[in-house]
Amino acid sequence: MKKPLKIAVLTLLSFIVLGLVSVVIYKTFLLKLPTKTISQNIEPEKEENISSFETTVLRFNLHEKTDILSIATEIEDYMQSQKHKEKNISKPLLKPSCKVIVQTPKKVKKAFHDKQPRLAIIMDDIGYAKQVKAFKKIPFPITPSIFPATSRHSNTPQLAKEFDVYMVHMPMEAFNFSRPEENTLKVSDSLEVIEDKITLMYQDFPDAVAINNHTGSKFTSDSEAMDRLFCVLDKYEINFLDSKTAPNTKSKEVGRLHNKVVLERHIFLDNKPDVTYILNQLKKAIRYAKRHGEAIAICHPRAETFQALQEAEYLLEGVKMVFIDELL
Repeated sequence: MKKPLKIAVLTLLSFIVLGLVSVVIYKTFLLKLPTKTISQNIEPEKEENISSFETTVLRFNLHEKTDILSIATEIEDYMQSQKHKEKNISKPLLKPSCKVIVQTPKKVKKAFHDKQPRLAIIMDDIGYAKQVKAFKKIPFPITPSIFPATSRHSNTPQLAKEFDVYMVHMPMEAFNFSRPEENTLKVSDSLEVIEDKITLMYQDFPDAVAINNHTGSKFTSDSEAMDRLFCVLDKYEINFLDSKTAPNTKSKEVGRLHNKVVLERHIFLDNKPDVTYILNQLKKAIRYAKRHGEAIAICHPRAETFQALQEAEYLLEGVKMVFIDELL
């Protein structure tokens, strides 16, 4: 074979080998790399509203991505509401706008027979069956707070039947909230409108031990709005627990006028989607419970939160984990 022909054949063989190696590398490595993030799966016109809280891992399906956005916005509402700390959001209310039908609670200091400090954890934003499945793997009592039925969460009344104790996570107006839920309670709502929304919720969730606010920094900071809400809650004998998304919340203040004992959240567990952070926040809640006799913590159905709670049993020595109705 002549030398130029040999060179040509060898060159051709080299290209063939190089091509085969490239194909193997592509199939073995490059195809396994993720090509999209959650923010890339959101419609372009919504991308500008995505906060840093909303960047997360790829393992969530479409419904789970929606939940992550709800969680992020709720946390964002809490953070943004701190800007209103120095403002007088609402004038004090001197008397209720309706007849108070709740008897004055007896002024008896709560005491538990075993004198063991109590910790109640509430998981907000429950709206889907797979969240319930993950929730039930937590090895100690915590209380779910379930979204009211909407087009996004149409099956929540059926999900509530999975639990002996549950709350309803009632959407309320926020200072900063770009994606409000359907039937969100608004400061501008009349007594009749609030009654319609609460009645609809009560029909779906007659066994709920309480409601707490989803977002709601603006609503809970308004004395008159909270007064109208308590007028309706009194009628149905529904308890209210304040998620405390606002620094100037009026829930306890207005609750006293209605003879209602209003509980409040003490610790948020998962402002950051990080297992170590969440476990450290849980330690804070445990210390608070030991110091004050009881504590209420709120968390959300994040993957990291489920993981942290499934690992957390070793931390709970010295406190009794309870459902929220034990503290009401």
